[in-house]
Amino acid sequence: MAPTYSLPRQIRANGGEKLPQRRNPPGGEFNPETNTLMTWRNRLTALVVDSESFCRMLEKSFLSAYGVETEDVESGSAAIELIQGGATFDLIVINPHLCGISGIETARLLRNMGVQSRIVGSSAMYVEEERSCFLRAGGDHYVEKPFGPHLFIPILQELDNQ
Repeated sequence: MAPTYSLPRQIRANGGEKLPQRRNPPGGEFNPETNTLMTWRNRLTALVVDSESFCRMLEKSFLSAYGVETEDVESGSAAIELIQGGATFDLIVINPHLCGISGIETARLLRNMGVQSRIVGSSAMYVEEERSCFLRAGGDHYVEKPFGPHLFIPILQELDNQ
C-alpha cells in the first residue's frame, strides 16, 4: 500500500488530526477593500497608467493589497479624460513608455492642469536621461519595475501624513 502524505499545515501538531480546508481569510473570501496589509488614517487613492494590462493588474493589486483604492487606465489620454471629468487621486503611477501620449508628456499635461497628486514614473528600463525628463515634466519620483513595498510604503506614509 502506498503511503499518503499531508501538507504540514493540514495536520495539527497534537496527534495528526487533519484541519478543515482554510479559506483566505478564515471564514470568508479575500476582499482587497477590507483585508489589507496596512491601515491608513486617511482614505488613499491611486491611478495606475500603463499600456500593458499585466503591469496594470500587478500594480493595481499591489496598491490595493496595501489598502489604497486604485483605478487603472491604459493610456495617458484616458488618464487626462478621467481627471478632467473630476476624478482626483493621491498617487498617480505612470509608465513613461505609453502608447500615444508618452508618460512624460502625460505627467507634463497633468501638472499643467493643476493636478497636485504625487506622480511616480515606473519603468522596466531605467535610463537616467528618461528619469531626468520625467522629473522635469513634473514627476515626483521615478522607480524601476518591479516595484515593491520598500519603494511605495514611504510614499504612502507621506501621503497619509505619517
